[in-house]
Amino acid sequence: MKEYYLNIFKYDFWANMKLIQSLKEQNINDESLLRLLSHMVIAELVWINRIKNLNYGGLKIWDLLSLEECEKIAKEVNAGYLEYIGGLFEDDFNGMMTYKNTKGIEFENTIRETLIHVAFHSTYHRGQIAKEVRKLNKEPVLTDYIAFVREV
Repeated sequence: MKEYYLNIFKYDFWANMKLIQSLKEQNINDESLLRLLSHMVIAELVWINRIKNLNYGGLKIWDLLSLEECEKIAKEVNAGYLEYIGGLFEDDFNGMMTYKNTKGIEFENTIRETLIHVAFHSTYHRGQIAKEVRKLNKEPVLTDYIAFVREV
């Protein structure tokens, strides 16, 4: 199970970096698109800190960041996920975590459920970003999992 989750978060990082690089290369600096990207990387930051039971430093889930800030957070957060997952034992994935959402409501989920949520959440928003890129008459980058598998 550990290898599965490590692979998922290696893919997530690959896709995030492909997306950010593509936005840089096409000189795309659209606010609604950046807000989605910002939300995606901030959410990954929030969740890794929830998992580790740490404070995530005051960023709001829909704050607007620059492309460079998004890239910096994405790199730091991915390193955190890989380190965290790498330190888990197989039984740890079924361990429970308690956290509060952004409205202060308390929930409890397994580590496994939470990791899958984070990966799917990012994939969902990368799809939204691809749609926004098309609206700007630009070409979205391919971030499908199969493209990752073919490349690595």
